[in-house]
Amino acid sequence: MKTKFTTLFVLLIVAVLASACGGSAPEGEATSVLSQEEAAAIVENAMQGLADGDYPAWSRDWSDTMKNAIPEKAFLDYRSQVTAQYGQFVSIESVTLEPGKTQGYVRWAAVCTFENGRIKFNFSFENDGRLIEGVLPEAVQ
Repeated sequence: MKTKFTTLFVLLIVAVLASACGGSAPEGEATSVLSQEEAAAIVENAMQGLADGDYPAWSRDWSDTMKNAIPEKAFLDYRSQVTAQYGQFVSIESVTLEPGKTQGYVRWAAVCTFENGRIKFNFSFENDGRLIEGVLPEAVQ
């Protein structure tokens, strides 16, 4: 199952990872123009969109690059795999600011609970940006 999740994850983010989340280790200080409350609201909207299968809600705060890279069908396929493996979305446990893996970017990391496990969604933003430039999900033990 992890392979399917990983495959769909790659489909979701391959077009934007290089610019938004590339590299192997976080770099620099985590600074964002978004407040904790603003980031939490963006994450809440996206996760509700994922829960409902609502692509316009899921992608509402995406940059044009993200919208062009990940069409609705890819989102729906990804959602099907997530719900098959993890069940339905339950709640957001936390939203924290982390350095991006590329200088000039930051991550708002959201640990989310599903019926059968947890996923950390790393939403990547330019330090001075208000639109999502990448989404990097990873399983949480």
